[in-house]
Amino acid sequence: MTQELTEIEFKNSFGNGMTDITEMEINEPIDIWNYVKKLTESQIVNRIVYENELVEKVYRNDLKTFDHILLSTEKQNVFLIIVVDLKKKKIFGHKILDLNKEYVIK
Repeated sequence: MTQELTEIEFKNSFGNGMTDITEMEINEPIDIWNYVKKLTESQIVNRIVYENELVEKVYRNDLKTFDHILLSTEKQNVFLIIVVDLKKKKIFGHKILDLNKEYVIK
């Protein structure tokens, strides 16, 4: 089962800031791909992203409580974000982030 996060749930996972940890080695990564498979079956995630396990970026909040795993979509500057709860070691949910709307990118 997947869980789309509310705006409040999503924003609460940021802490006071996010750090790009894409290039870091993570000791115990959470396997997101079964979750992504369900999103692919619901046509929320592109099959190519799922089949090739394509991750755009990974960010961690300053409290080290949540990771945001960004997956590309077919639209420029729009990402599907998988939010991982690091304390519970499970997926908290997902959110579609449209940077075009959030930051008025043209």
